[in-house]
Amino acid sequence: DFEFGSKFGFTTIFNGEKIGLWKGFFAIARMEYNMGQTVNGRGGTLLPVNTALAYPGMEGADRWDMNIYLIQFLSKTDKIVLGKINNIDLSNFSTFGGGLGIKNFYNNALVSPPNAITVPYVFGAYYMSGNEKRDITLGIYDSNSRVNKIGFEDLFSDGVTFFASADLITHFFDKKGKQGILGAYSTKDVRSTDDIEDFFPPTGNYIGEESNRWVLTYFFEQTLYQNPANAKQSFGLFGQLGVTDGEGSISDNYFLLGVGGNPPFAKRPKDNWGMGYFNYSFSDGVSELNIPPMAGSFPGFRMNSGESGFEFFYEAHLTNWFSLGADYQYISSGIEKAMGIENSGVSFLGFRSMIRF
Repeated sequence: DFEFGSKFGFTTIFNGEKIGLWKGFFAIARMEYNMGQTVNGRGGTLLPVNTALAYPGMEGADRWDMNIYLIQFLSKTDKIVLGKINNIDLSNFSTFGGGLGIKNFYNNALVSPPNAITVPYVFGAYYMSGNEKRDITLGIYDSNSRVNKIGFEDLFSDGVTFFASADLITHFFDKKGKQGILGAYSTKDVRSTDDIEDFFPPTGNYIGEESNRWVLTYFFEQTLYQNPANAKQSFGLFGQLGVTDGEGSISDNYFLLGVGGNPPFAKRPKDNWGMGYFNYSFSDGVSELNIPPMAGSFPGFRMNSGESGFEFFYEAHLTNWFSLGADYQYISSGIEKAMGIENSGVSFLGFRSMIRF
């Protein structure tokens, strides 16, 4: 069955210098509102197959959110960002992926791979520096997600997350690329996934807490094609390989590989296309979770060892303000059995249009 959903977004940018303040200062407010239905969670999938409608949410007041943050440029290459920040957007390091699910890929794994530490919306600060040779990003923010939260209540009450990334700009085969690493470390205490099977059904054993969680990721991208007459028309290869502490996250490790960008058609320089594969390997406690059926009350629940998938999309820019695209995904579901339904492979076909004002 087809489900229809939509997303409205508005961005307001205040230039401090133009309103009588100082040079290099900007204040940005971004509002998002989701409506309709989504197929996220269908077929036993854990990772959102439609990132745009996964955040901020789809139910009641959860469907609306706003990020407000300040930017101060220290130079042409260095800046500080402070406030409530959309991590999916700001911490995306791929030219050929990303897009918030509004453009490019749909699946969360190929938009901004989740790892349970770098949560979607955060309150904190980033220092960002980039030039023709390298990029550096340092961040510190509240370990709790700020999705659907506005204000300063309970900030840093459960811990703090430290974030760092660095990459080197490369020019293999005279084509631009990058090679980098990123890491995050959280002091927030969470229930250990290794003990989760002691809770279903309850055994009386205490589920221990895991703190000092971490994730370490290698990422790269490499331009494969660039139009000599139009440097903005290009496509390339990108990928990530990540490992976690394995006890405070549902995943032990993950990797993704994809290719995307603009097609090499002279008459379609603004179109986007891409295809990619991802694989998430679940931590031991999650992959071993198997709750037997209970007669007359519970049909049973069983996890797979991980979740993987393939995605292909093409988006045609029909005018400067309107685009129309199609997307296909095949997912090997993370949940093997739930509510008496056995899940294996599931296909998703989607269509997306975007209007820019």
